[in-house]
Amino acid sequence: MGFLNTGRFPLLLTGALVLAGCGGGGSSDGSTDNGGGDTDAPPASEFDLSGQIGIEARTRVDSDTAEDFSRGAATDNETSPQALPSPAIVAGYLSSNNGFYTSSAGFRFYRDQADSFRLALSENQVVTVQAFAINAAPGPAPSGSVELAPQNTSDIAQPLTPSTPVSVSARDGADNDIYDLTLRAVAGGPFRYVVSVSSAAQGTTFNVGYAQPDWVPNEAIITMDSSSRASSVLSAALPGVDRQLLAEGVWKMTRPGAGLKKFSSSASLSATEKQETMNWIQSLQSMAGVASAEPNYLYQSLAVQASNNPLYSRQWHYPLINLPTAWQALNNPGLGVRVAVLDTGMFSTTPDAGGNWHPDLEDSSNSNLEILSRSDFVTGDLDNDSSPGEDSNPANPGGDGMTPTSFHGTHVAGTIAALDNFSGGIGVAPMATVQPVRVLGRDGAGSTADIVRAIDYLAGLPVGGQRPEIINLSLGSAGLSRALEQSINRAVDAGILVVAAAGNEGTTQKFYPAAFDSVIGVGAVDGGRKRASYSNFGDWIDLVAPGGDASRDANSDGQADVVISAWGQQTSNQFLPGYVGLQGTSMAAPHVSGVIALMKERNPSLSHATFRELLRRGDLTDEVGNMTEYGYGLINALKAVDAASSGGLGAFLSASPDAFRFDGSVTQAEVELKVVPQGSNAIDINSIVVDESLSWLEVSKAAANDGVLLTARVTAASEARQAEITVNYNNGSPQTLTLPVNVQLGDPQGARNAGRHFVLLVDNETGATVAEAIVEAENGHYNFGFDVVPAGEYILVAGSDIDNNGFICEAGEACAEYPTNGLPQPIVKGSEALSGLLLTTSYTRPELEGQSLPRAGFEGYRLMDESEKSTPRRQSH
Repeated sequence: MGFLNTGRFPLLLTGALVLAGCGGGGSSDGSTDNGGGDTDAPPASEFDLSGQIGIEARTRVDSDTAEDFSRGAATDNETSPQALPSPAIVAGYLSSNNGFYTSSAGFRFYRDQADSFRLALSENQVVTVQAFAINAAPGPAPSGSVELAPQNTSDIAQPLTPSTPVSVSARDGADNDIYDLTLRAVAGGPFRYVVSVSSAAQGTTFNVGYAQPDWVPNEAIITMDSSSRASSVLSAALPGVDRQLLAEGVWKMTRPGAGLKKFSSSASLSATEKQETMNWIQSLQSMAGVASAEPNYLYQSLAVQASNNPLYSRQWHYPLINLPTAWQALNNPGLGVRVAVLDTGMFSTTPDAGGNWHPDLEDSSNSNLEILSRSDFVTGDLDNDSSPGEDSNPANPGGDGMTPTSFHGTHVAGTIAALDNFSGGIGVAPMATVQPVRVLGRDGAGSTADIVRAIDYLAGLPVGGQRPEIINLSLGSAGLSRALEQSINRAVDAGILVVAAAGNEGTTQKFYPAAFDSVIGVGAVDGGRKRASYSNFGDWIDLVAPGGDASRDANSDGQADVVISAWGQQTSNQFLPGYVGLQGTSMAAPHVSGVIALMKERNPSLSHATFRELLRRGDLTDEVGNMTEYGYGLINALKAVDAASSGGLGAFLSASPDAFRFDGSVTQAEVELKVVPQGSNAIDINSIVVDESLSWLEVSKAAANDGVLLTARVTAASEARQAEITVNYNNGSPQTLTLPVNVQLGDPQGARNAGRHFVLLVDNETGATVAEAIVEAENGHYNFGFDVVPAGEYILVAGSDIDNNGFICEAGEACAEYPTNGLPQPIVKGSEALSGLLLTTSYTRPELEGQSLPRAGFEGYRLMDESEKSTPRRQSH
């Protein structure tokens, strides 16, 4: 039925009180406006339950969806392109044929083979298209194409499927040039799609589907608000519950109950079984003394499509980042620098005993490995070696014969520091020391609990002893774990630089830990310095590095663009060293970790803050494209070593956030400038001078938190445009900090439209839809009302059904839940009328922030069929 049992306290609403919701989760920038602009107050109502739905800024809808066809209201946009704002987000529908859905009585789909849109683009803007298959659609999987070309011209169409998102860009030099975007259904059944157009000044991230991360069933990670009394509080509140201390104030809990089935992954569970774990975690969140409770998320290695190949002459990815030239500037590349590789462990010909490691990392004369006394942290059902629980053997135990063994961690380690020993390949920093730490076990998966324990252990090792300078995390999940973020923050505070892979979904959805602020997130490029099709992207990516693309030979060397490194072969119980070519952001991240090792060998005092400042200045990378896809650019080893060799930067200003952003009706923004390193008096904050040359922008400054708070206000919206302002200061020599001004104004509220909406009242006890109203957008919002609503508890939800399959709020459709998208809470309807309920609808979905949890098995809300429509209701407009 798609109903979500929230397990939360109902909202007690009585009388005709005008209620403001929590914004509907619509805004991606954290503003309270939620893109709704100056929403008109809901009109006085004679309804028993009524309210208004705002629409997220820059939202548009395809003019000929399947739902439009079903009502005879479709307006063809194939030959007359539909106008879009820029930036924008628009949802639509395509199908190469007609037919009926298999599980939705009376619901059908219609042939619509092409949609066209017209918009203005500049050279740094990116257009991303994601397709979504429809579960009840018969026949083969759908496929389509995407073509972006200047108005009245044509270009090569890119293939589009639900598993292959497409991103296309305006041509170099474009400046508000008019483009036509054409989407086509090529074969198969119907599909939904979402087009997102980024800003020219800053990458834009849209989550158009709920994240579905995997987790360990019946386990939770909780953080207590007072670590000093955590044990006593837990003992009193949860007697007999199995728990394990991971870090100060952080515990792994196991759900009590006789006969609980054992699973290593939630993927094998039914929706009901998944929800049982979520309901239990929600109960933990409400306990006194608990700051946060979250699933024990699983993280996967991020490599795809292996192909065996021989070696160094095939390592095209090193010249791509100017590495051979950087080696010439170094006598001992990486010497004395420790890089901890948290992964699947290290290849060994004798994995049960350890030792006999891969010859690319340890031969008879030399070793680039340091085995720690605690180097295997995999526990529970994920632990597939011969010694259950934590131990000192990081060897990859191999597979069970049912699935191929992944020597992913060995491949990553080889890219970082394979020996220069005339055998196999060579690493980026061939004299650095790798600390293999096994955190990924069965099926290449690892849990939050195990990764947190490993990171905290490494951060607690002695400085100048075994504490690593760098941690490489070629792993990830869509699950946002605050426990993991806090653990990484502790490592960064201990002087460790943390590098992580961006993920291989090819979308802008954030992937963790790469998306954390304290992590250096790395995307992937192919041999032609173009973003690999699988590489995630968005405003959270810091830079890119070679990750390869097996489907391309972008550098025209006659070989597929895969990254070659150490691997292993397993035949029954026999293990032999080998080599393999892989692609993935897992391969890109160790290139950056290796380059940082080169930098640390030259400048041991290099800090996370200094690295980020050098990155911002362009001292570490080559510019290869827009910031949305490439961050600050492609890592350049020679530039990076040169930047590290020039000594410290001295004191400098750091900006948070790194740009002024004006969106929707938001015309005021703030940026805080802080002096790095903290406490330095090398910069007189009173001497900071801000450029005030933009006639339409007013900037003021004030002292705040040992820094300066800049407040910018748009004074003439009609003149506002993408721009930059400069901040001049002196740290012994003149310095300039450039702050982008990201303007996305000029979206009239009345033009916003997310398509025809179905407003549902869902019974909180049964999950059944008991009332339905159909509303159209008017002046940028929807008004709704129900004539007669019996007393009871209800979930209030609204959304579009653009594919006409009888469900709303599926991925790629607009959705509004009261009071907050992703966190619906039941409202209590008494005998008196309720009015003024406010929601916001959006194609985007909120991230897993704060106390929010994954929506196990959520497939949308079912509309009522004709036999169910007996509850009195009013279709409002």
